[in-house]
Amino acid sequence: MLSKGIRKYMSNPIIGLLPFEVYIILRALSVDVPYALATSFILSVLGELLFRIFYRKSGYNFTLYFTGISVLVTFVVWLFTNEYLTKVFTYLVILEAVLICFLMLIRVSKTYITAYLFRQKNMIQKALLNEFFESAVLIQYGLTLHIFCILLYRQFPIGDEPTTTLDLIIYTGLPLLTIWIVGVYQVFKIRSMVMKLRKEEWLPIVTEKGEVTGRIAKSVSIGMKNKFLHPVVRVALISDSKVFLQERPADDILNPRKLDYPFEKYMLFNHEINLAARNSIRQMLGGNIDTEIRFLLKYVFENEDTRRLIFLFVANVDNENMIRREGKMTGKFWTVKQLEEGFADEIFSECFELEFEYLKNMVLVPSDIMKPATGTN
Repeated sequence: MLSKGIRKYMSNPIIGLLPFEVYIILRALSVDVPYALATSFILSVLGELLFRIFYRKSGYNFTLYFTGISVLVTFVVWLFTNEYLTKVFTYLVILEAVLICFLMLIRVSKTYITAYLFRQKNMIQKALLNEFFESAVLIQYGLTLHIFCILLYRQFPIGDEPTTTLDLIIYTGLPLLTIWIVGVYQVFKIRSMVMKLRKEEWLPIVTEKGEVTGRIAKSVSIGMKNKFLHPVVRVALISDSKVFLQERPADDILNPRKLDYPFEKYMLFNHEINLAARNSIRQMLGGNIDTEIRFLLKYVFENEDTRRLIFLFVANVDNENMIRREGKMTGKFWTVKQLEEGFADEIFSECFELEFEYLKNMVLVPSDIMKPATGTN
């Protein structure tokens, strides 16, 4: 649904420069300045109306605003200067300079605009606004470079007289090419963003009681470390009073290469806790091993790198030989005595160290006590 929403609402900010492109083409076709400017301004107004109607006030193309205003300012300049400025390139430079000034003003005011608008807009609209800010930088640099090219071309002409071909390249080809390059870049960037969001995992934001208050992308939240509390499912695999442990991944955010359960995963948004626990077991063991899973403990874990609301489950297997030591299962079963001796070497994860006493007293030791006697009366 998220990627579909982006396709529906995310419009390329470069489309807002279409009136500017129309002006350039009209001038290349020798249309008089006032008619070219009037046509561009009308196109800006119609474009804004179409965006409001089509997107129902949810996906404005902000570039249209500033293009339309720039065209209007240039038209006002023409009204007062048309008797004095007669060079072909003059009003193109004025239009580009006004547009550049507006884009520079927008960049300077980005913090204020973001603070004001982001409180009123949803995630898609925020992404659209961010795309506009990034596009504004590229457009500003591209048009500034084009103005310099025009000034150099006029100051140092190639040959004794300017040629129609060179004029067409400098005044028409270069600005259109600049805009199209930025537009193509934005198309590929938006497509890449959509593909990334398709693969993104969304984590619920919860209270210490487990109440869901919102959601956030996993990649974003992990980068923010312990700002939000997320539910994490852990499953202790038990067989005959032994616990299966193996090294955590080397790139893990929490206690890499420390010994821990192999079954741990973030619970995703709108997922059910027991189902998450069963899926964790199924992914590691495969679907051919049927295990009984029961809830044991819930607690909040927090350190400098992460905050987690941990749900600890226990899964029992009748025979430890059922677990193949291959693939993702590279560890071994540990007895209570081996575990207690290992604490001195600090080889276990922080979570396991917190859980061990409770696990031992509620699961491991009771199973030894309640084991049927094998002797005779």
